[in-house]
Amino acid sequence: MSVVEPLGAKGKEGDKRMTGEGSRFIIFNQPESIRAAHASTINHIRKGKKMKTNHNQLRTALFAVTVLTLLAGGLAHADNIYVSCYGSGTIDKFDSSGNRSVFATGLNHPTGLTFDSRGNIWAAEGGNGTIVKFDSSGNSAIFTSGLSSPQSLAFDSTGNLYAAEYYGGVSTTGTIDKFDSSGNKSVFFTGLNNPEGLTFDSSGNLWASNYFSAYDGEHNYYTNGNIVKFDSSGNGAIFASGLDGLIGLAFDSSSNLYVANYSNGTIDKYDSSGNRTVFATGFSNPYGLSFDSSGNLFMADIGAGIIYKYDTLGNGSIFASGLSQPAFIATQVPEPATLLLLGLGARLCLMAPPRRAVIIRRRRTS
Repeated sequence: MSVVEPLGAKGKEGDKRMTGEGSRFIIFNQPESIRAAHASTINHIRKGKKMKTNHNQLRTALFAVTVLTLLAGGLAHADNIYVSCYGSGTIDKFDSSGNRSVFATGLNHPTGLTFDSRGNIWAAEGGNGTIVKFDSSGNSAIFTSGLSSPQSLAFDSTGNLYAAEYYGGVSTTGTIDKFDSSGNKSVFFTGLNNPEGLTFDSSGNLWASNYFSAYDGEHNYYTNGNIVKFDSSGNGAIFASGLDGLIGLAFDSSSNLYVANYSNGTIDKYDSSGNRTVFATGFSNPYGLSFDSSGNLFMADIGAGIIYKYDTLGNGSIFASGLSQPAFIATQVPEPATLLLLGLGARLCLMAPPRRAVIIRRRRTS
């Protein structure tokens, strides 16, 4: 009979056993994940060879399997696209194939949408001045109220929520509000005229689009629409000016800024130096913008009721149509908790200490 035993250890009752033809192979104290590797050595055992299991190779194999699982998990949790429909009072949800369902209904002219780090979606109601928080199941709770036509929403890296308050008309009372996780409100910046879009860059700077003009009495922002960049302290600088009808903002992975120009019917693209090109044109009223995790750009045309999709090469197509005034877009990337657990599993495979060496030998029995 041929027996497989760990060096310096004795088998215990309940240990897993593998039976081969004509011989019994007993494997003690080994996890299920590497028993298959031991099974592959059966032919060598039958020839009476003495072998030592290479645990480093086993852990490398386990790491590769975990990485593949991680990639498969990302595919299984493909991006979902959420759109606020101003006209119907709904938040519509689309999977990556364009299949549509209604995530929430009964909202009062929903506008800005954004996700927090826990996967909750936040929505601004322009009609009644509230911000509502939804969990992944669609359960809602009012986070704050009493705002003046809130538009775009954005979270910074520490979990503070920013909201653009659009006042309408020609005024200098537009503000960007900041809320901590407890709902405490402070004014991040004031003196803007009709702020619409908000987004953060990879360095933590906040960018805002002004639909018309802005003047804060100190920095003298006199324009017909501009893009302002704010550092974490609220110091602002004009990035681009002389424009009109700017709304949605979004950065790609190369730090290029995309802007929805409602008035001109274009999507404009700015490099980091502020050089402007027209990325796409011919729309009715471009509104919200959002990138998915694959680098595809989605744009809501509120006037045409269409969501457009542009791939990384700039090829455009209609992703969804027939919507009631689609406004802002938020993209839900693969669940961070799922990816984190899988990533930890891969890391543990590399960090795990080797098991006791396994000596495989033949015992002759009478």
